[in-house]
Amino acid sequence: MPASRRLLPLVCLSALLGSACAMELPLSERVVNERPLAVRIEVLPAPADGGPTQAEALPFDTIRAVPFVVDAQEVLSPERIAAEMEPVWLACPLQPLQGVFSCLTSELPLTLDEIEACPTIDPFELIMTGELPELPVPCRVETDTPAAPELQVPFDFNVFLGGDLELTMIAHRPGAASTERCAELLLGEQPFDTECITVVQRAAIGPDVELYELASLAGLDDLDQLGVMPPEQDPDTHPRVERVRVVVVDGEVTRDQLVSSFERDDVVEVATGDTIVAGVEQTVVIEITTPEDDLQSYFIPSGNGTFEEREEYLRGDWFRTWGTLLANDSDDPVSYNTWRMVPGEQDDIASELPPDGVATLFFVQRDDRQGVTWTWFHVQVQ
Repeated sequence: MPASRRLLPLVCLSALLGSACAMELPLSERVVNERPLAVRIEVLPAPADGGPTQAEALPFDTIRAVPFVVDAQEVLSPERIAAEMEPVWLACPLQPLQGVFSCLTSELPLTLDEIEACPTIDPFELIMTGELPELPVPCRVETDTPAAPELQVPFDFNVFLGGDLELTMIAHRPGAASTERCAELLLGEQPFDTECITVVQRAAIGPDVELYELASLAGLDDLDQLGVMPPEQDPDTHPRVERVRVVVVDGEVTRDQLVSSFERDDVVEVATGDTIVAGVEQTVVIEITTPEDDLQSYFIPSGNGTFEEREEYLRGDWFRTWGTLLANDSDDPVSYNTWRMVPGEQDDIASELPPDGVATLFFVQRDDRQGVTWTWFHVQVQ
């Protein structure tokens, strides 16, 4: 069966930089225009009790792809993404050990009109007829919700050998180009325009032991070629942001002062999308907590038919529209950072205030598989 399906980074082509090669490239943590920061694959239905959302699906399951797209002021709503960016989505079954974006590129050049719609399969009808519809490679996701499309995980033999599903979004910047033009460039293997945006995400298929069971039900006789039966494990789930706390202090704060800053009486809890107030040259000290119970154990092949147990670890990424961050990444369930209300590198130093007086911070928390979540808040700078 497949090797560990470790998290593969979101692929954002050079168009996301919004800057010509001869110009100074923007800092990775500074958001200057429309930019996808993550894509979250959710298995439906989502848990009703608020527990972790499943990130790993089986064939016939319904999944939803949710892009986290931001600009220099805010998070783009699904309505804005659909109306202003007009995304189209393509699905492509990855072969075992094939890297993300390699499935689509192996089929190029293509035109958008040549790509057939992804089929939907009734599993009961498949059992009755024994006929599996041919899966177009790639196929186009037909959806009424282009900002967060839903699709059925295909029944493809590659998934039983360790393959996953590759999802590609093609879109255009608001007020620029068109999605059709961007698709023409990408699918035609032409240089990508800075007015275009594309993201590629791996949708994990599993758990492996359940794939074995599904293969047996599907009548695949020679299960030996699938390898040794792996240990039973829970499906991969997304981490969560349990709590965000901030405290506004005067002056700068050192790394050694981060934790002790939250012993003050004026610490406040901030919900996603909230706005707090801080003065020029003040510092917002931030604490973001992910439940340690959200970190799962999983198995990977270690050779000779044996498996090694591992525990997930976290990688947090911090982004800002203005100001100065102490750090751009973190790796703990409780993550700390400082955000000073002074112009940062590549900010406009002619003004001591951000545009419209508001700065925004975005935080993306990933585990080392396919789990991802995010939060954000604004600061009104006075």
